[in-house]
Amino acid sequence: MMQRTGFRLAAAALAGLIGTASAQTATAAGAADKPAADAAALTAQRKLYGEALAAEAAKSQERLDAVTEQLRSLDGDIESRLDRIVKLLSTIKDSTDSRGRVRRSKDKAIEGLKNSIAFYARERDMRAQALAAPAANVSVSQENLAKDKGALDARIDKRVDQIAALAKSLTQNEEFGRYERYRNDEYDYNAETKEFKRFEKDVSGSAKIKSELVQDLKAGIDKQTREADGLRQTLQAATDPQRQEQIKKLIEEKEELIADRRKEIEELMIADAPNTRPVSSKGAFEIDKMLAEMTLDLQSDFRKFQQLISERNEAQKRAQYHQSRLAQFNASLKDEPGK
Repeated sequence: MMQRTGFRLAAAALAGLIGTASAQTATAAGAADKPAADAAALTAQRKLYGEALAAEAAKSQERLDAVTEQLRSLDGDIESRLDRIVKLLSTIKDSTDSRGRVRRSKDKAIEGLKNSIAFYARERDMRAQALAAPAANVSVSQENLAKDKGALDARIDKRVDQIAALAKSLTQNEEFGRYERYRNDEYDYNAETKEFKRFEKDVSGSAKIKSELVQDLKAGIDKQTREADGLRQTLQAATDPQRQEQIKKLIEEKEELIADRRKEIEELMIADAPNTRPVSSKGAFEIDKMLAEMTLDLQSDFRKFQQLISERNEAQKRAQYHQSRLAQFNASLKDEPGK
């Protein structure tokens, strides 16, 4: 009897030991599975985060592309109309009866072109400053800044050429020989002709416009010279070879621009008499009316253009920001252990 009781006790004890061991094994297995589960959850979270970053980057780029396309379309429309205006005005001049309407139309066109240059120059200078200090400007890539600056420089050059074309089409002093100053009649043997009086007044007005244009070009030369001198001082203090090359390139661009503006002044001062045709009083009136209507449309479109430029600037910064975040996230994935 005692033997049976002992056997039962031993069996119970053994069963208890086995049960305890099984529980401990299960607990250990659960603890071992927890880090793996946490890692899987973290991976899933990071995947969702990466997908969100990629979606935001794509959306911001889509917005930038849309604004750029709107800007390109509107810019093309503005340029085609300006080309037509400049082409028309550069081939005509006042007649005896037009009373200076054509010259005044050219003057207004030149002023409008100057105003657009001022806007383009501000946008260009903003990008030039960012290119000159890349470490302090990371909101837009250097590549996009350089591309935009080049496009703005090209547009400014075109405006200067358009202004020069209009200025060269103004009445020149060399045309004095084309008009008879005095025409004797039975009442006054020294009366100045109507044609000569009109021409003399036209020459005076044209000379004023040209003088103002030359002063503007000289002011532009002075500005570029000051900026080039400032860049030379910056170059002396720069120690990074890549930075030095960037500054040298900017200085070269300034020097080329200064040379171009000086050449434009020279060409303007020695321009030959233009091959223009006079328009009648009625023709000048109709042209003036048409130009007034086109100018109103252009002013409205140019305001839209300026707004789109502002929107595109912000869209560029936003797209660059999201691209940078996505690139940083992808780089962090490569740096993770086991990757």
